[in-house]
Formats: sequence, C-alpha cells, structure tokens
Amino acid sequence: MQRHVLLSACVLACAGFLPVAALSDGTATAPSGTPPPQIYRIVTTALCSRLHETVRPAVAMVLQNDQKIAKSPPLFARYRRAMLDTGSDSINVSTPETDMTLQQMSYLVSPTARNLISAQTLLDDPKLTSPTGNSADDATLALIRKQLLETVAFQSAALDIINGFVQTQQLGELQHIGTDYIAAIQTSDSTTQIAQEHPNQFQDPNAPGIPENPYAFDVSQIPGLAVGYNPITRLLEGLQWLKTETSKREDAAGKTIGAALNQCGK
Repeated sequence: MQRHVLLSACVLACAGFLPVAALSDGTATAPSGTPPPQIYRIVTTALCSRLHETVRPAVAMVLQNDQKIAKSPPLFARYRRAMLDTGSDSINVSTPETDMTLQQMSYLVSPTARNLISAQTLLDDPKLTSPTGNSADDATLALIRKQLLETVAFQSAALDIINGFVQTQQLGELQHIGTDYIAAIQTSDSTTQIAQEHPNQFQDPNAPGIPENPYAFDVSQIPGLAVGYNPITRLLEGLQWLKTETSKREDAAGKTIGAALNQCGK
C-alpha cells in the first residue's frame, strides 16, 4: 500500500508540471480575435518547483531500491536451502548453487548503493534546503526531506545486511582457497611491471563525500541480530523488519508529498 502512495506522489509530481495546453482539453486556448495564441504557460512556486526537480527523482530512486532489496530474501532462502542440501548447517559451503546465488546477491549491491548516494545527495542539495520565502512551504519541504532521509537510512541498513553477507562469504572462500594461492598473489614477479597507483589529479583528496545521514540506523539495533555471526534465518527476519519500518516511512512521505502536490494544482 505504501509503495502505491509513494509511486502515486512521484507520478503526480511529473504530471503536475506539464504545460497547461498539454493538460487541458483545448479550452485553455485563447479566443479568436486576440493576439497570437499562447502555446503554453507554466505557473509554479518554489515548493512545486522543488518537488519536481529534487523530490521526484529522489522518490524514484527510493522506489527502485525497494525492487532491488525485495529480491534479496528469496536469494537468502535459496542459499540456505542449498546449504542444507549439502548436509551441513554451516554457511561456509561452496556449491554451484551457493556460488551462483551469492553472485546474484552481489548484483544488487552496486545499483542500490548508487541510488542511495544519489538520493541523499539530492536531499542535501541547497536547492531543496534553502528558504523558499514561505515558512509553511519551508516546513513542508523539511518534513518531506526528513521522511525520505529516514527511508534512505533504513534502505541503507538493508544494504548493509546484503553486502555484509556477500563480502563475508567471498572473503571466506578466498581464505579457504589455500595458502599457496595467497602466496602466489603476494609473490612479486620480476618479469611483470606492477602499475603504481597515483592520485586522481582531477579530484581533491580533501573534498568530503556525502555527509552522514542524520537518521542513520545502526544495524546492530535490528531486533534479533547480534554483532558477529548471525544465521541466515536471523538475517531474513532482520530484512523483513527493515522492510516494515521502511514501509512506514514511505507511507508517511507519500502522504506528505501528496498533500503538497495538491497545493500545486490550485
């Protein structure tokens, strides 16, 4: 339900800014006998402009992440089933099915992370946070920003679970490959010239990345999860809990955005 509310708000944010001629049935055209007809006109406010230019793309990325994160529980369940099929209750197993499942999990990480970074960058943009000149509109935008940042924070926690599992299993596999393989990696080859890394001349090393999300959620606070080892069933429960909490924030944000968009239609 909450996803439909947020999706509807995103669609309205797009439709609400179409030219008048595109939205009307032709009655908006100028009467005959007047100067050349007006092809289109756009009337907007700072609130409506920011909803369209900043909030709308942030919402779209949040919705994309919902789809990505929703693919992880079935993958965890498949990994657990493949693990049990080996007769072992340890997650440190390697079979074609577990390897393929782990690879599919890894495909979820980068797109989700990119969306989270982009969404938070938009929500931290001064174009959104600077005063509009209307205190009521400022309060509305601040509330929308807070609700979406909270949503981003819970999606980030879900990503931490997915990425943490993938990284742990991949490192575990590397550790069990054998000391000979690791030694071969560490041995220098005099016939091969190793490229030296150099700083990017176009990037300021002192330039900060995105600021910390003020509503960042500590994964260790998820009910049932502990620092260190967690069985897959606990990870699945944690993802379900995060989905519920994320849905609450999305529902609240969708209602706030929808109410704000109603003002843009007046």
